[in-house]
Amino acid sequence: MAPGLPLNRHPDMRSEDVLIGNLAALDQAQGQRPGLAALDPATTRVVEVGPADAASLSIEIRGGDTWVPLWGPNPVGEAARQIDTAGDPAHLFVIGAGVGHVLDALEAAGRTTKVLILEPDPGVAVLLLARRDWQAWFASGRLRLLTGPDYTGASSVARFVNGAEASAILVNPALAAHRPEAVQRARTVAQRIQKEATANADARKQHAGRYLLQTLGNLPIIKRESDAAALHGAFAGRPAVMVAAGPSLDAALPVLAAYQDQVVIIASDTTLRPLLAAGIRPHLMVGVDPGEVNARHLSGVADTSGIWLAAEASLHPAAFACFEGRTFLFKVSDHEPWPWLREAGLDRGTVRAWGSVATSAFDLALRMQCNPIIFVGHDMAYSNDRPYCDNTVFHEEWRAYLADKPWGTIRHYEELMMKGQPLITVADVNGQPVKTAARLVAFRDWIVEQTAATRDRTFINATGGGILQGGRITQMSIEVALATHAGAPIDVRSKLASLHRRGLKTPKALTVPSAEVIARWIEFTAGTVDERAIRAALSPLNHEAHEDHAAHALQEVQKASS
Repeated sequence: MAPGLPLNRHPDMRSEDVLIGNLAALDQAQGQRPGLAALDPATTRVVEVGPADAASLSIEIRGGDTWVPLWGPNPVGEAARQIDTAGDPAHLFVIGAGVGHVLDALEAAGRTTKVLILEPDPGVAVLLLARRDWQAWFASGRLRLLTGPDYTGASSVARFVNGAEASAILVNPALAAHRPEAVQRARTVAQRIQKEATANADARKQHAGRYLLQTLGNLPIIKRESDAAALHGAFAGRPAVMVAAGPSLDAALPVLAAYQDQVVIIASDTTLRPLLAAGIRPHLMVGVDPGEVNARHLSGVADTSGIWLAAEASLHPAAFACFEGRTFLFKVSDHEPWPWLREAGLDRGTVRAWGSVATSAFDLALRMQCNPIIFVGHDMAYSNDRPYCDNTVFHEEWRAYLADKPWGTIRHYEELMMKGQPLITVADVNGQPVKTAARLVAFRDWIVEQTAATRDRTFINATGGGILQGGRITQMSIEVALATHAGAPIDVRSKLASLHRRGLKTPKALTVPSAEVIARWIEFTAGTVDERAIRAALSPLNHEAHEDHAAHALQEVQKASS
């Protein structure tokens, strides 16, 4: 029997071997198992129907005295007719798939539609997984499964949907009529996933060219710096403090300063200056955004000795100038140009990203096997009507601008930064209303989902404000969190130096890519770059002696910001 799943047996519906195989395939495909449970016989039961399929389901209505079938005598045929009404979308969101007749109908019609099932009843989801073998569907990327009432994993599964392709929502008619609240909950999740998928597709179209060209332009850096995969498992059981630049960070810094040698400090790029201003030298900065604005957080700092950088390889080259010989590089997916780089022996480990550097920093801490993981400055909201803590590069530049001017304050500048943003109000960790933005809520939801799926760690939010709550996250003051979990001093910097040496790779001789490869790259960017731009980005290949690439880029960024 599958561990943890009490099974109500039915001869036509249940096969433990099939269930176990499907669960393994689902785990491999999604990385996070949806909630599953035994079928509740008071609300749902298996019934015999016609010869087209051995069994189907009925649901209870009117307090148990009436039962309504999810499908009629020919469930596969009915599902096929319903599918036809949806047209021919690339992605189908199915609310209430029952035991999988919709999938049977798609298979019979030879369609290659990708299906995301949102099943309100986790007991029905078990029946789906036990009825027949869906392993090929999961392995090929054609099937994903979420279950109510919480639909945990929805943020991660959103990456399964290509927002540039058409999608449709299909609802079981019986559920729509007799379980409207459950259907609406599922529909809300489906619509949110559609929205996030569209945003991801738009971001790819907008930024793919930059990702590609800056990764190619960073080839000298990629060749000489280390692989972030060397960090995996390196700090197992060591406490980590994840630092983000939320408004609550200011109050936490004096406490963190006292414990900085007893924990691994993993910090988002925006926090470098605030940490240094508080006398804290973080161990590992994390950068993932390739924009010039984000490069300013990591550049132009007088002394970064002993501070290491874990960075996505497409970062603006100016971000690397202060961390030469102290950088671990990663990728966020296997998109272009990584297949070409892999052939040249320059592949790098993967760190997940969900729209924010804070999500990548958190994923890196998971991969480093840190425990516990303590969040500080992760407001993910505009606590006290402020966008950031003090002393970020934005504040530094604004103070310099105001030096000879009798008007304007930092508070005025923060108000300008927030002006015009579409804000929403939600309850913070203390139950008080706080302003935030939909994108910040999405970042929060992703982190919460990952904590719910990671059973072997302890997660503590010591931010003191903001909206990071849920999943397996415990709320605790930073004083108590560090007094309880910070251990003996840790020589993190020496360990990072050793790991950096271990992660260095000797690449093969790089050659100019073929016309076929370049065509693939242009397609990846949706035509936003051309061959001339690609060859210009590859110019370091022809000038290996040009090792001041990052320094030159730094000068350009500083010139632009001034």
